[in-house]
Amino acid sequence: MTAGESFPRLLLAEWTKLRSVSRWVVTLLAATVLTIGLSVLAASGNRTDVNQNTDLVSAPDGEPVSDSFYFVHQPVSGDLTLTVRVASLIPPQERSQVRMGGEQMTLLRNPDPFAGAAAGIMIKDGTRPGSSYSAVMLTGAHGVRMHTDFTDDRKGSASRGTRWLRLVRAGNTITGYESADGATWQRIGAATPANLPATAEVGLYVSSAPSIYVSRGGGTSSAGGRPTRATATFDSVVLTSAAQFRGEQVGVPAGLEKPEKVDSEGGGEYSASGNAFAVTGTGMVGPNPPDDDLVEGALIGVIAGIMALIGVGVLFATAEYRRAMIRTTFAATPRRGRVLAAKAIVLGLSAYVVSLVGVVAAFVLALPTLRSHGFTEPAFPAPSLTDGPVLRALLLTAGFMALVAVFGMSVGMLLRRSAIAITLTIVLVLMPVILGTVLPGTSPRWLMYTTLAGGLATERAKPPTITLAEPWAMIGPWAGIGVVAAYAALALGLAWWRLRRTDT
Repeated sequence: MTAGESFPRLLLAEWTKLRSVSRWVVTLLAATVLTIGLSVLAASGNRTDVNQNTDLVSAPDGEPVSDSFYFVHQPVSGDLTLTVRVASLIPPQERSQVRMGGEQMTLLRNPDPFAGAAAGIMIKDGTRPGSSYSAVMLTGAHGVRMHTDFTDDRKGSASRGTRWLRLVRAGNTITGYESADGATWQRIGAATPANLPATAEVGLYVSSAPSIYVSRGGGTSSAGGRPTRATATFDSVVLTSAAQFRGEQVGVPAGLEKPEKVDSEGGGEYSASGNAFAVTGTGMVGPNPPDDDLVEGALIGVIAGIMALIGVGVLFATAEYRRAMIRTTFAATPRRGRVLAAKAIVLGLSAYVVSLVGVVAAFVLALPTLRSHGFTEPAFPAPSLTDGPVLRALLLTAGFMALVAVFGMSVGMLLRRSAIAITLTIVLVLMPVILGTVLPGTSPRWLMYTTLAGGLATERAKPPTITLAEPWAMIGPWAGIGVVAAYAALALGLAWWRLRRTDT
């Protein structure tokens, strides 16, 4: 290998080509400006009144949560031990299809361990919705769990049958145990609730998350909930300092918006016989954030930035063919694969830098506008650049934009016709977005898993959901960036194959 063929010099040569064409540099900068400008413009027209909902409940850390269940409890001071056998748990029967508001809607299967039906024991800072707690429970779908303050989830055994449960308080530490026979115990975990007073409410509880039904397609989406009820039987209740238990519905179950409806339209209840209890409960205890994503809302302009990067990427490949300079390039460096790799690296890094500047600036500038338009606490806690999910979204979104630019360059190298390559790449990005927005139900999910449009999932800091009109919200960010990386790798491979066959 001669000095002229060294890869660092080849990289420098491709970088010189890129920065020497002023319109390419301008278009790269335009990608940043378009990303920022469209994001800020879209934020100015995006509003919500979700915080006007008087039923919103906040956890001790300020996050929006659901805190509704039936509680058979008593106050206990100081250290304690509560042991109980959950003899049975009968979860609700749910219909897969219902009509709501005049339209057919489909049941949303929620894999979250906080969803579904649960029966267990709990210690809680009073009975105010949103107050600190720790609980050990048998669930209908996720086995035995220990939950604390709406976000901390500890996994126990996968048992769904009869189970002994134990909750121990020692100072501010709550430890959960389970047993198959009441003799041999396994530790689930220990937690320290944020605000647990010396005298706390302790007892049995049953919850049953509402059935959520969704309908999407035709550019719109809608969701609705119906309350459900679960029934559990408890026996062998042993509490260190026993007093009189009393039953109480905590919070307002979803679907029963008015508190006065709770007793008449499906609130919980209990009956006692000696040391045995039958408890029926409704409601959910766990995180309950809106599916709308503030980070995604601040990055709407990414699609405009991508259009500019596609143009630069394609022209970076086709310009040398149009001017018949490609033979000169290959005369200096006969190894085609090295030239292609150098072009991809130079373009990819340049596109990544301008994209990262664009998405970070868009987030910083659009966020205050969104906050002023109703996207505030408690439904929307303020995101920060240092938050893990936010940082991931910004870094991956910039990576998505850079990969699309490299894909466009590869298509240009493969087809060697600027207009055709630009049009084809734009269609491959935009057409799945349009189809995915129009198609009903969950069918667009597979479209996002198999097309470049799936890369838009990188914009979201929240988990996937099917309740939104945006089809890319159905998949996770790593799946989205993965499919785009696969497309870019495939296109580069085809371009390399074409280069080895002909220079024209």
